[in-house]
Amino acid sequence: MKIISSFDFAQKKFRYGLKQLADFERDKSVASQKYRTTQILLSGFIAYTLLTVFPALVRGYYHGVVTNISLALLFVILMIYMKVSSDHVSTVLLASFGINCILFFHFITETDWSLGMDAFWLFILIMPFIMDYTAGVVYGTIASFGGLALSIICFHTSVVNYLQPYPNNMIQWFSVIYIVVMIASIVIEYELTAYQIDKKISDEKIAFYQKERTNRLNKVLAIYENNEQTIRKYKHDIRHYNRVLAGLIHNEEYERAASYLREFDSMLESVTPVSFCENTIVNELLSIYASQCQKLGFKLRVKAVIPKRFPMEETDLTSLVANALENAVEAQTHIEEGKRKVRVEITYDGRKLKLFTQNPVYATASFGTDGLPVSTRQVQSGIGTAQIRSIAEKYSGVASFTQEGADFIVRAVMTCM
Repeated sequence: MKIISSFDFAQKKFRYGLKQLADFERDKSVASQKYRTTQILLSGFIAYTLLTVFPALVRGYYHGVVTNISLALLFVILMIYMKVSSDHVSTVLLASFGINCILFFHFITETDWSLGMDAFWLFILIMPFIMDYTAGVVYGTIASFGGLALSIICFHTSVVNYLQPYPNNMIQWFSVIYIVVMIASIVIEYELTAYQIDKKISDEKIAFYQKERTNRLNKVLAIYENNEQTIRKYKHDIRHYNRVLAGLIHNEEYERAASYLREFDSMLESVTPVSFCENTIVNELLSIYASQCQKLGFKLRVKAVIPKRFPMEETDLTSLVANALENAVEAQTHIEEGKRKVRVEITYDGRKLKLFTQNPVYATASFGTDGLPVSTRQVQSGIGTAQIRSIAEKYSGVASFTQEGADFIVRAVMTCM
């Protein structure tokens, strides 16, 4: 049980695979930001290596002068390469290879043994953090292996005999410490990258729902404008209707008067109801799909008792109701006129949210082993019903999809308290 719990924790903690991380690191916006960071760091390294040339010259340490000038030239070449290729990742990989090659020759050709531990080893120790940050956790880790390879070659092969006499603890432990630093760098960069991916997904989700919200508001606004025009027209003409009706009654043509009233009543059907319940989201969605039903020649039958606010995320409520109504109304486009109908009930009693839709279908529905209906669309998806079930389960509820006679029925019950 503890093993399973630990596995679940690790899976939740490290929720993105190498491919997802690599794809994110290659994303244009991320690559652009990393490109600028790499450019700034290379500029800083060029300035630093050139500045350190002067103290080395004053001391007569020409070996250090050659190394620093070599590093400065490498960074300049990398700057030019990155500008031409516009690829910061390959620049970082080349930087790791180039730096380690220059420092390898620096270490094995060092003749002044009075210096003690060479400061370049400290720079090598911070390289994993620089590589991971600039190239990302995947490519940065690959680049970081250059420093590990250099320490193994220098301290754990016969090359150690060509180096100045470093302390034994450095020779024995530097590679181990470097591995620990690499791991720390990987974990830190992974968490930063995972946070950025989470934020990007969250921002995209928010942008999507904001767009959906705007579209819904535009549709509802169009319904209001259409209703207003219709009402103004009838308000202008109602006195004429009244005169005609009064004339029919005066002439005792009651059948014609009744027929006239029925015709007038049917004309008023073109006015879309815009108030179904207190909840703004549910009201908007019902208004939109009621308008679509009217265009298809039938009236949406609605029972909605939803408060303005209750314990359910607005995005989930939107997805739940929209998917149910979208499927039901879309199915009516395949039903002949006169037989089209959609009934929807959505209620909340302070504890349970209940959703029910019923609509005729033109063919017998088939269901998969998971209980979800198999889409009959040319491009099959089944995303709508799967989303309804997913939301129901999120709120400790259930969703069922059945066909009773010629009608397809959706039922969902959720706990929202």
